[in-house]
Amino acid sequence: MCVGFWSLEHPDYALILCTNRDEFLSRPTMAAEFHSFGHEAEKASILSGRDLRAGGTWLGMNLSGRVALLTNITEPPSEMNLSRGHLISSYLLADPTRSLSDELRTFGQMGVFAGFNLLLLSPLLRESHALSFDAALVTNHGAGGVIQSRPLSPGERLVGGMTNGVDGQGGQEWPKVQHGIRSLNEYLATVSSDTKEAELTERLFELLTWRSPDPIRQRSEFKETILIDPVSIAPNGGPSQAYGTRLSTVILIKRDGQALFIERDILQTNEDGKLARTDTPSERVYRFQLSVDDQVNMH
Repeated sequence: MCVGFWSLEHPDYALILCTNRDEFLSRPTMAAEFHSFGHEAEKASILSGRDLRAGGTWLGMNLSGRVALLTNITEPPSEMNLSRGHLISSYLLADPTRSLSDELRTFGQMGVFAGFNLLLLSPLLRESHALSFDAALVTNHGAGGVIQSRPLSPGERLVGGMTNGVDGQGGQEWPKVQHGIRSLNEYLATVSSDTKEAELTERLFELLTWRSPDPIRQRSEFKETILIDPVSIAPNGGPSQAYGTRLSTVILIKRDGQALFIERDILQTNEDGKLARTDTPSERVYRFQLSVDDQVNMH
């Protein structure tokens, strides 16, 4: 489970993205850092957290400007040999000069996966050398389905959202998606070139804290809330485990290629060794300049 909201059409920012990672609290996870998914260590050009059980990630970007966000589709459990997290790693490790269209053709040949939605962003340089992004949604519409892709609509580029529903089958109508899109749209209408970056990031993190007024007690109710407080649910028919929003991430990329990546813990280990909320969450902050090659398609 995850949820994400974005804008690709702000005059000052090529990308504004905020997302929550929802997961079983006991699942081993590595905090965001630069790495190479086990490939040549000296080429650690990928920034992401990592799922240590399956080896992939739910959100990542690289120094060339590619960005990917993955959500699982809510569905009955299924046995699939391939981890959905590797969809992101393969995209971020690929030749950065390949167009998004070229990459999308390879996804249909990657195998069979449990249900997923995948937002892919690929950098483009305009003739003015201002950065923008080509964008596509990749999905199999459910476990074992054919992998398909489509470009984002103009409205989705302006302000979009994605979570665990099925594209074209009511996924965009989930209350958490509707609330997030509406809130982000209303806030961005007030953002100007004078808005401080710190204010923007905190407002994005605030958006990710929206809760349902009613307590969430089961998986079917996750669609009602952006932030999921810890709740006990049974994974794949096994014994119940604590599940909830573990961390939030904000990514800002300016038109000149300056990037800001902030990963903030929602739950932290307390003195008893258990994950709990804190008033002073820890976070990882990365600022860097993207290396967008002039060979990337001009727009």
